[in-house]
Amino acid sequence: MKKIALLSLTCMSAMAFSQNKKTNAAPKIADRYESRQQQDPSVPPPPTIAFPAQFPGGNKAFVKKVEQNLNKEALTSLSKTLNTQIILKIDQEGNVLNISTYGKDEIFNSEVKAAAISATDTIKWTAGKNNRGEKVIDIVKIPFRYKRL
Repeated sequence: MKKIALLSLTCMSAMAFSQNKKTNAAPKIADRYESRQQQDPSVPPPPTIAFPAQFPGGNKAFVKKVEQNLNKEALTSLSKTLNTQIILKIDQEGNVLNISTYGKDEIFNSEVKAAAISATDTIKWTAGKNNRGEKVIDIVKIPFRYKRL
């Protein structure tokens, strides 16, 4: 009788501890989105930009020029450290087609956008190129941080 009880107790504990645990990890948003989308094979993938568009002298020179053109008087009432992202659309000839800014502070975004427009007013960028060396329209994202002293 003891052997049967011991055997049944061993079997029940083995079954209890061998169960798979349910994971509470939610699927990624991209996976859920892609699983619902129909893939059209006739649509080519987006172009890959091998050589992104650049400001003459580099994108750091662009950030310095934006900071020089920034209206610092309008930013005195804001916090000491401000962040935004400048997004520029550059065509095949190097002309700036569109400038957008995305950040938490709308006043700072509008001031940075105005400074970026004046910084790129008459300057042609080096156009982006794809893998075959052809000039293409490119979207450049540049983070911009301003810290008051």
